Amino acid sequence: MSEPNLPLPTPAQQATFTRDGVVCLRNVLAPGEIEHLRQAVARQMDDLRASPTGYDFEVLARQVWDNDRPIDTGAAERFDMERMKALVRADKRARPLLEEGSSGPEGMFFYDVAAWKHDRGVREVAFDSALPGIVSSLLDARYLNFWEDTTFVKAPHTRQKTAFHQDLAYFQIEGEQCVIVWIPLDQADLENGVTQYVRGSHLWGQTFAPNVFVSQTPISTSPEIRCPDIEAAPELYDIVSFDVEPGDVIIHDVRTVHGAGGNRSDTWRRAVSFRYCGDRIRYRDRPGAIPQAGVAHDLRDGDRLFSADYPVVWPKPWPGFRLAEAFDIQNPTKGEA
Repeated sequence: MSEPNLPLPTPAQQATFTRDGVVCLRNVLAPGEIEHLRQAVARQMDDLRASPTGYDFEVLARQVWDNDRPIDTGAAERFDMERMKALVRADKRARPLLEEGSSGPEGMFFYDVAAWKHDRGVREVAFDSALPGIVSSLLDARYLNFWEDTTFVKAPHTRQKTAFHQDLAYFQIEGEQCVIVWIPLDQADLENGVTQYVRGSHLWGQTFAPNVFVSQTPISTSPEIRCPDIEAAPELYDIVSFDVEPGDVIIHDVRTVHGAGGNRSDTWRRAVSFRYCGDRIRYRDRPGAIPQAGVAHDLRDGDRLFSADYPVVWPKPWPGFRLAEAFDIQNPTKGEA
């Protein structure tokens, strides 16, 4: 099923995604949709110290690597950061992942999740833009669940890199029919920290343990093996990146290994990622997966993702149907922002 004028992937783009595990699509989102996301990110950043899910990983990394510096994450409680610090400090293979030079006074690596739960604009883009139809086509999915959104912001002169990692083991899912859509809200390239992908890594046949982003240190509760230290020898890997503008999107397979540099430029690099799961994905309370924010479901291992926490965003019951509007009618307290 498709809606009129839906910009579905071309056969060449589909072939690229299947072969490389990542594809860049141009001019997918409209300026108004990008503005919805920018406003949502601004609200998240304004709420940093009071948010239970918002972190500045640039500051956190300094706290992790300085034994004498206490951990201070404001109201954030999604991660046990004291335990993470101990884990990193005990890892003999760990090291700071920093760009050369010094951080500017405005340096920040901002992270937050689940804006869709309280922000109408995010829901409109996640549910009612061209993205669900595009992703459904890429995955050959009969239906599509929205899993979660994540915000990643690197301010100018932020040294902190994002360790190369694979997303699958971070999520409470089983199966491979899942993608992450990386949405730049500013021009992005290697200078200011666009995401980089190891081409073809989704076909390695390996699930890697989640790491802690500011280090390659794997989360100890995961039974999976450690992700390769790609930062130590990037020339050994087929790494690809894309220069992108607002409106473009980069879509990668949940198994594709990826990471990012710091922001060496004078410009901001704001981005939001959406995660979508196809009909062959099943719920699995995976050891080592990151606890989700605000979920209330009672799903068991092997269940389909039929829950209000994972709305079905494709197909639409009829062309032009606005799911975000229907969601707000059903959940009136979630339409404030």
